[in-house]
Amino acid sequence: MKKRLYIFVLLIILGCFLAYQNKDQLLTYFSNQDWKQAEVTGTTTLSNHFAIDGTSSNLIVVGNNYLHGFSNNGEENFDLNVSLKNAVTSATGDYCIIGEKDGTKVYMINSNAKIWEMDIQGTILDVSVNKNGYSAIIYKQVGYKSLIKVVKPDGTELFTTYLASTYALDAEISNDNKILAVAEINTEGIKVGSIIELINMSDLEKKNSSKFALEDGTLVTNIEYNSKNKLLIQTDSGIQIVDNNELKMFVEDFDDGTKFVTIENESSPVVISKVENGLFETSYVLKIFDYKENDVSYEEYQIDDSPSIIASKDNKIAMLIEKELIIVNLNGKLLKKYDVSGNIKSIIIFNNGNSLAVVYRDKIEFMKI
Repeated sequence: MKKRLYIFVLLIILGCFLAYQNKDQLLTYFSNQDWKQAEVTGTTTLSNHFAIDGTSSNLIVVGNNYLHGFSNNGEENFDLNVSLKNAVTSATGDYCIIGEKDGTKVYMINSNAKIWEMDIQGTILDVSVNKNGYSAIIYKQVGYKSLIKVVKPDGTELFTTYLASTYALDAEISNDNKILAVAEINTEGIKVGSIIELINMSDLEKKNSSKFALEDGTLVTNIEYNSKNKLLIQTDSGIQIVDNNELKMFVEDFDDGTKFVTIENESSPVVISKVENGLFETSYVLKIFDYKENDVSYEEYQIDDSPSIIASKDNKIAMLIEKELIIVNLNGKLLKKYDVSGNIKSIIIFNNGNSLAVVYRDKIEFMKI
């Protein structure tokens, strides 16, 4: 026993000696946070494309008559021939729906396979899919301002709702597949009006729905269901939430200092604002909001400048600030940094928030978060 203790003490002394001898390198290592530098796990070339989106298992690149799926290290998982001239996409979980923007074709991808395709009798405007594979397709047709077709995971139509007096800006299906939420714009009055309609999908025969009219002049810009199955509503002036079938304020009063807003992650709205610290001194702060039983709280992360690109999905936030890519989690904790070489076009978070794709003009770099 004494011999083991003696060896243990010697190891500690040796470790302290080595640490002292290399103190400058250790101080540099931790002060520069080299351990947080992201590494590229793979690279692939990129030709002309319409859209890029990410699922749990693939980064999906949509181009002129092709769909390519890549793993988190840049290896090609699938290559599909499709008929597309432009594209809108939506990805949740391991599903990705691709619609031909201003066209008629729709494709659904699950994992590495196309599971259904459809021709729409109209012109496609937007698409969305929930984590279970239920999807909503917004399109236009003569006689209606908007139509929304809801499709089950196997590709069969569940129902279509027709809007004669309002335009559908966005449509989302709840995580339990029970509610279709539609963000509508009414342009027939003196002022533009925004309406949120919730359609009960579990009992279509009764045609049950409820509507929430936003304040006059408020323009809805996006809606999303979060991981708690509550509907978030982003407008040009703030963020609201539907809680227990009531419309409540979540984030109030965007102003001139508000630079970025997104509700597109699993739970938390993200707002980046400019802060005036004095006559000639400014800073920027990222706020990550949380809502629990009428109580709103937030985490903060200080940043040096306003990002030129931001991506928010699953449980991660990625920001490009000058030539540095910064990734934080929804608790405001720094996870990774990456020094950028070249002009980034977009950032895509995929693989359940564990991987990131940096998209340049002619290539994609894959990183592990």
